Amino acid sequence: MAFTDSNNTSARAPAVIGVAAIHAVLGLALVTGLAGGVYEKIVEERIIGHNFKKPPPPKPPEPKPVNDPQASTAPKVFTPAPPFQLDPQPPVVDTTDVMPDPMPLPMPNAGPIPSPSPGLGTGPAPAAVFDPVAPKPRNDPGRWITDSDYRSSWINREWAGTAGFRLSIGANGRVQECTVVDSTGHPALDAATCKLVRRRARFEAALNDKGEKVPGTFSSAVRWQIPE
Repeated sequence: MAFTDSNNTSARAPAVIGVAAIHAVLGLALVTGLAGGVYEKIVEERIIGHNFKKPPPPKPPEPKPVNDPQASTAPKVFTPAPPFQLDPQPPVVDTTDVMPDPMPLPMPNAGPIPSPSPGLGTGPAPAAVFDPVAPKPRNDPGRWITDSDYRSSWINREWAGTAGFRLSIGANGRVQECTVVDSTGHPALDAATCKLVRRRARFEAALNDKGEKVPGTFSSAVRWQIPE
């Protein structure tokens, strides 16, 4: 029996080796297949990132034109530019009637003109001209009528006023005539005015344009005021 078992073991050795080889091949194929399957799965699940630019914001909508019925219907007025600039200043026109003196005509050369010699004529010499002078007082007009000339009756009646007068002065400087041109309202005061002035006034006679004494006139006024 021991011999028989020994023979069987030797006969089964190649079969065992073949089975082991098959198992080894299968195991290697299994390991390789599993490894390849896991690698492919990892590759498929990997996420690849990309950089994308942010899109620009949208443009605002353009405003729609508003239709103005009045503007569309109103006619356009065209003003042409002036062809030239006008001068606002009017031209100066000489309206004078005075004509200039004509220029002297050239005379032929006749030698030097002799100087005039003093003549022996008998014509009158030109008279001297004076400015006319009106007559003027020689004494103080304020002393012609004073408060002492006021009569008591005039004071009691409260007569007062201003008397304007005009005097005619002779060539001798004396008063020839007196006229009241502005009355005080009281004939007695007016009459006293001329009476006193003619008596007391003294004048220098008037002079004409030849310097000669001539008659003239003088005007003034006196105020009759009740003394205090």
